[in-house]
Amino acid sequence: MRANLLLMHYARSPLDCAACEADRLTSMADARIAICLATGVSMDDIDPASGYNYSRRSYDRVRASWIDLIRQHGASEFHEIPDIEEVRASWAEKRPDFVEGDDWLAEAFEAHREFIDSLGRPCRRTSCDIHYPAPTL
Repeated sequence: MRANLLLMHYARSPLDCAACEADRLTSMADARIAICLATGVSMDDIDPASGYNYSRRSYDRVRASWIDLIRQHGASEFHEIPDIEEVRASWAEKRPDFVEGDDWLAEAFEAHREFIDSLGRPCRRTSCDIHYPAPTL
């Protein structure tokens, strides 16, 4: 079995024993840290408690992924908008210097408008708040 698949298996397998679960979470954080270090992430950019990569490269990749998702599919106040706001808030907590003045939603909305315009047809997602905003009362 490939190492990454085994790691994902253990990451999704919580244990009933509290001490065992704490040990599993610590081991997962250690594994993430090792993977980050092996891929060239500076120790200063790794959260020691979780093992997550909070480097500029990781921020840019996450941001680009969300913008591309909304570019292609639009955004709804019930799904993508709260999700992107939650992810952005998490980054703001860990790396406020990256997030300062960086409006992911504005860029994503503009990217979606441009994408739909390039298709030459209307947006087909009726729950898209970009093209079909809810009426204000």
